[in-house]
Amino acid sequence: MATGVAGPVVVVPRRFSLGDDPRVVAANELFDRIVDLVADAGLTPLVVDDPFVALSGVSGLVLPGGGDINPRRYGQVTTAAVYDVNDEQDELDFTLAARAQDAGLPVLGICRGAQVLNVARGGDLQIDLVPGEVPHQSVTAGEVFGWHPLALAAGSRVQAAHDADRIVVASAHHQGIASLGAGLVATGYAADGLIESFEAADGWVLAVQWHPEAPGTSDAVQRAPFVALARRIDSAATSGAAGDGRFL
Repeated sequence: MATGVAGPVVVVPRRFSLGDDPRVVAANELFDRIVDLVADAGLTPLVVDDPFVALSGVSGLVLPGGGDINPRRYGQVTTAAVYDVNDEQDELDFTLAARAQDAGLPVLGICRGAQVLNVARGGDLQIDLVPGEVPHQSVTAGEVFGWHPLALAAGSRVQAAHDADRIVVASAHHQGIASLGAGLVATGYAADGLIESFEAADGWVLAVQWHPEAPGTSDAVQRAPFVALARRIDSAATSGAAGDGRFL
C-alpha cells in the first residue's frame, strides 16, 4: 500500500514492466508522481497487484499510463511500433476497470488508462499515429513529452475540472482513440481532431490522453483531474448515493 493523507481509499494498479527502455523508465517514474497526486488530493492511494482485491471500503480507481495494450483486445494484430505489451498488466487493469464499473465507482484514466477504459467498452485504438501537426510525443532525442494545446467541450466534466476551455498539456503516446466504446462521449480534442478526453454517460468516468503528472505541467493542470475525482467521491459520500454528478 502507498500511504498518504487519511482520506477515501482509491485503488491504483501497480506497474509490472521493468527494463531500460526510456519509455518504460519514464512510465515507472510517472507512476510514483500519480500516486503522490492522488494523496495530494486528499485521497489514500492503495497500490495493488491483485485484480480481485476486495473493493469493500474502496471509493474509486485511478488507471495510470504505461505501455501498449495487447492489440488482440481490440481486434488488431501487433506491429513493430507496439511496445511493452504485458498481458499480466492488461489483466490487472481491465479486470479492475470492469469491477469498478460494476461497483459504480468513479474512475480516472490517464493515457494508457484512458485507452483501457475505451477498449473495455468495445472501442478501438489507432495502433500507431501518423506524425502530423500535433506533437503527441516528443520529436526531440532524449525528450519524452510533446506539448500542445487542446480544446475542452463546454459543460463537460473535464472542462469543469479545469475551469477552462483550452489548456496546454504534455503528451507521450503513439496510439490514440479510433472509435469510442459504448456510453462514452468525447470531451476534448487536439487541433488534428484526435480525441484527447472523454467521459461516460452512464457513470463517473474521466479519461485523459495526456499526462497531467508530467514535469513542467502547470500546477492547476496537474491537480485538476485528481481534485475532480476527490470532489466526486466526497459528493457521493455526502449524498449517500452514486448519482451522476456530471459537473462535479
